[in-house]
Amino acid sequence: MNITGQPGLTPALRILLLTAGAVVTLWGMSTYAAYINSAILAVMIVLACDPLVGWLRRRRLPNWVVLLCALLVSVLALVAFAGFLVYSAAQFAQALPAYQQQAQALVQNVQAWLQGFGLDAAGSDAVAAQTDTATALNWVEALLKSLIGILGSGVTLAMLMIFLFVDVVLFPGRLTWQARHVSAYAGRLLDFTGGLRQYIVVMVIIGTFVGGLNTVLFFVTGVDLPLLWGVLSGLLNFIPFIGFWFGLIPPAVLALLEFGPQRMLLMAAGYILINATVQNLIQPRLVVVRLNLTPFMSLISATFWPLVLGPVGAIIGVPLTMAVQNLPLDVDPSTRWLAPMMSTASGEKGESLAEEGSA
Repeated sequence: MNITGQPGLTPALRILLLTAGAVVTLWGMSTYAAYINSAILAVMIVLACDPLVGWLRRRRLPNWVVLLCALLVSVLALVAFAGFLVYSAAQFAQALPAYQQQAQALVQNVQAWLQGFGLDAAGSDAVAAQTDTATALNWVEALLKSLIGILGSGVTLAMLMIFLFVDVVLFPGRLTWQARHVSAYAGRLLDFTGGLRQYIVVMVIIGTFVGGLNTVLFFVTGVDLPLLWGVLSGLLNFIPFIGFWFGLIPPAVLALLEFGPQRMLLMAAGYILINATVQNLIQPRLVVVRLNLTPFMSLISATFWPLVLGPVGAIIGVPLTMAVQNLPLDVDPSTRWLAPMMSTASGEKGESLAEEGSA
């Protein structure tokens, strides 16, 4: 039943009902965020493995072999990634006290430098006393613990992945048949799934490429734990716009503490050059057109969904916004006018969608 299309409902009442429904939906998602995060992560992993599944099928292997290989590769990758996170978190926690001491020494040097210009020593002491020297690095430890906790719910994640792989491998044409013979909505879902699959595969490739280059940069400049910061920068590449800066802060702080401002500026310049080149020249050509989301909506996705689903919402925010745009909004005539406002569609396509929604 389409509530917004019922006669006798005023526009104000329709907006009120839609708002109430959205609030209840978001509250439910926030309440069951742990399960929802696992489910969405399982979907993203299965879609990321689609090139492997296609390659195995082209070799005319039996379905059970394709299913077993896809499951084995994905599970081994998850176990290796979880082990790497645990090891890196332990290393980082062990080194954190030393970083705090270096930060305190840096603050004292800055105080002495300011006092050399005749500035108030008491004022600089008060500022230093109120400064938490670990603030710039504590969020990294929190992020690692959050990722470990998500991967730690391995039973739920593994079960979801198994059944999703079974559907993808053993029943590949079911949704296509539904789209052709039964429901136009199934066709919309099929198109959305294809676009989401392309987005995830491209982002995994770009994240791996950027993470590899950043790891080499961190290693050459002598920053501690270069592999950790490289992997983190590749993972944060899923967060549009602000993920770039989140990936820069921890290694920049460590470079400043260990080697001083010159090495930090050198490392930051290389990081900005690598990431800006990829994000401004390569990524827009591969991702934005397929996303069909405006930069503003991409940024809103990265900041809104973490409020609902926790830190993981920043990584899965763009796919969730794509789902909202392509499925409920673009299908319902009463809300179809909102879809062009969220997308990069212009010209006749955007005008036609807006006219259909207002009709």
